[in-house]
Amino acid sequence: MRAASKLLLLFYKFMAKKTKPKKSGMLKRRQQKRQKKMLRRRLAMPKRVPQQPASTEQLEQLLSTLPTLAFEPELTDLNMNKSEFKALLDSDTREVDIFMKLLTEDFIADLSQRLAQLEETNPEKSIKSVLSKATRHQIENSDKISYLSNPLLIAIFLKTHASIEGLKLDLGSMPKAMEEFDQRNHKFIQEITDKIEDSGKQELVTNTEEELFADEDKEERIPAIEDSVYKKFIKLVSTEKQEKVEEDLDVFLVDFQPPPIAEWDMRLVKRFLSKWFIENANPLEEDIESMRESLLTLFQFLAEEKLLPETLLDPAKKYLQNE
Repeated sequence: MRAASKLLLLFYKFMAKKTKPKKSGMLKRRQQKRQKKMLRRRLAMPKRVPQQPASTEQLEQLLSTLPTLAFEPELTDLNMNKSEFKALLDSDTREVDIFMKLLTEDFIADLSQRLAQLEETNPEKSIKSVLSKATRHQIENSDKISYLSNPLLIAIFLKTHASIEGLKLDLGSMPKAMEEFDQRNHKFIQEITDKIEDSGKQELVTNTEEELFADEDKEERIPAIEDSVYKKFIKLVSTEKQEKVEEDLDVFLVDFQPPPIAEWDMRLVKRFLSKWFIENANPLEEDIESMRESLLTLFQFLAEEKLLPETLLDPAKKYLQNE
């Protein structure tokens, strides 16, 4: 199985790097090219490729990047309550107890809001977005004790402590500080972990795995276009263009999964054609031209049916024809 997986990976890379073949003018050649194009798209599309479960080692490596989120613009100025922190330090309270006391509702709410902003500013399946969402899920649905397993919360705690001491903890010095924190509190953390059947760390791993490797085809969703409307549109497309249009719109409607038509706007159109389609479908120039034409044909039909937002057709037409 491992050898087969490697062969599939090599095949995928080979197909993704194939250059555009020269036109031969022969029907058989055109059919072969179309078949190869469809195969390449299906291989490149994340939802079309069966996902392999991530190994524990891979997920642990992924989670090791969590502390770096503390240095993202959305979180860089986030600190725990410094005055309360200083008071607890002066009272000789144990470090882990200080950590727990500073995880107030206000702090958690502020962190959750900032993580949501981080999700919005990054691609849905990017590491930053996935880890932000997984952390938000943990802090909103877990007992506070499990937070000791979250490297991001510990990183913010250590940054705040360093600030109180007049020191600056940066991305380069954070790994050592994290290691020292673990060494100082290893016994306590281990005891707590052993008592919790579903530890916070395992929960975070599970949430992250679900975000990265969920089978999106199984998710129930409202189709962007009603089936009857789509069938009516396809019947109006000329026979010679029908296969091409259906292939293009399958990518847009099934793989990209846009919201209902009423929510479509120019940002959606540009995000799909200029970003998502390029990143996920590895299109040739002729694929892009074909997609522009198919989208424009669909938009014109929907406008005639009074289904497309009134302000979308003109700018979309200009964008799709001139881009």
